[in-house]
Amino acid sequence: MGGIRVLVLSARIGEGHVTVAEQLAAQLRARSDVQDVGLHTDLNVMGDRFGRFMTRSFEVHLDRVGWTYDLAYRAFFEQSLPRRCGHLALAALGQRGLRRTIAAFRPDVVVTEYPLLSAALGQLRSLGRLSVPVASTISDPAGLYYWAHPGIDLHLVAWPEAQAEVDRIAGPGRSAVVRPPIAPGFLGPADATVARAELDLPPGVPVVLVSGGGWGMGDLIGAAEVARQLIPDGTVICLAGRNASVYTALSERFAQDDRVLVLGFTDRMPELLKVAAALIHTTGGTTALEARATGCPLINYGTGVAHVRAHARALQEWGIAEWAPDRDSLPPALRRALAGGRRPPGVATGLPGAAELIVGLAVSGV
Repeated sequence: MGGIRVLVLSARIGEGHVTVAEQLAAQLRARSDVQDVGLHTDLNVMGDRFGRFMTRSFEVHLDRVGWTYDLAYRAFFEQSLPRRCGHLALAALGQRGLRRTIAAFRPDVVVTEYPLLSAALGQLRSLGRLSVPVASTISDPAGLYYWAHPGIDLHLVAWPEAQAEVDRIAGPGRSAVVRPPIAPGFLGPADATVARAELDLPPGVPVVLVSGGGWGMGDLIGAAEVARQLIPDGTVICLAGRNASVYTALSERFAQDDRVLVLGFTDRMPELLKVAAALIHTTGGTTALEARATGCPLINYGTGVAHVRAHARALQEWGIAEWAPDRDSLPPALRRALAGGRRPPGVATGLPGAAELIVGLAVSGV
């Protein structure tokens, strides 16, 4: 077989999915046996109209409303018959766009880093309407009914604890635990001294991060206030993501407090997580994976919606993170996290890379 062509599909619904997809594409491009890597980061691969409709729906129902997305999740994710109907609908409505995208690139393997795309492609594979093997990279820890599908040839699981759920949904023998496809900076030594110098933070001062993900979701002001009270001599760094209104609200609230630093979207997360005594996070997903990789203690804050709640519950049950559903429970959760100290980096050695297994799938032509 000549050079392998890999098509990576994701969606810019938040930042985590695209972050993982970009890192995976970079790892694949670095291989000598990969000829070309195509990367699409929007749902328009399912067709322009349908893709725009789905993207807009997520923006409205998840970012602005919340409860409607939660209702849809309970119906179409947690209930088996509606879920099967959802898979069929995604395949029917998205197949023309997906098959057109795949035919234009002519890949040897398709990789998806977004649950709706995984469900649609898995369903098309099950129905015999897609001849190209498909791999699903799974960066979420729980709530995996659309990430995992019996039609997907290989599921690449970044959370070892999540493999049992994947195997239950897709069937045994279709999954592998891999090194998380995250930026190399998260996987290097956690040298807090170097990180502090790079961030211009004074030595010895405790730092707590508050993050709402790319969309700046959740009660970030409340989280910052709690952190500020518990570390009066420390620094609280609030990450507003790409949400301009949240950035403005945080900046106004803490304008007179030089111990609170407000940032928008940042590419300094490896350094921030390596220097932080704890991370208070509201959305789960990739940021939680990055925190685990660096050994930064994590507190999931808020009840969240749908998959966010599933993440918080799973990470608490596995002993990986604290979960503070409301503001009253946040101070004791943060105290426990601070008292426990930083953890050993949570990336198991000896695991294969996702790119390696994707190339193997392409070569096998399953």
